[in-house]
Amino acid sequence: MRARGWLLLPRLYLGIVFAVASVGKLTQGADFAGPMSGLLTNVTLKNGYGWYAPFVRTVVLPNAHLFAMLVIAGEAFVAISMLFGLMTRLGAVVAIFLLANYVSAKGVALWSPGSNDVADIVLALVVLCGGAGRICGIDASLAKRFPKVPLW
Repeated sequence: MRARGWLLLPRLYLGIVFAVASVGKLTQGADFAGPMSGLLTNVTLKNGYGWYAPFVRTVVLPNAHLFAMLVIAGEAFVAISMLFGLMTRLGAVVAIFLLANYVSAKGVALWSPGSNDVADIVLALVVLCGGAGRICGIDASLAKRFPKVPLW
């Protein structure tokens, strides 16, 4: 516990960040598709990475309600996963996927101080590689009960 105990900090930080983000979207529900579409139209199609804009234009915007629900579900899953230490590695992979899409949609330089998304990707990688769910989490209890089963 002591040697890897520090891994609890990035896991809880990501859990709180994603919980705050998802609660705001959960209160909007299906209405989140409107603000998401507006952001993608006004930011991604104008300033986003050139390779990402066609995907947004042809796939995401025509299916905005579906993608809004996927974003909400993904953020809520990451929040629960990180806060409870349940399927933490899978939660970290989902977090990396979401954050990589956010970076691509914003089109900011990776070293830009205007975005924490890249730093959060690094934290998610730390959680993923360090097995942070096995520290004060449900994954730790499951690892004791099923020691030969690789847990996400």
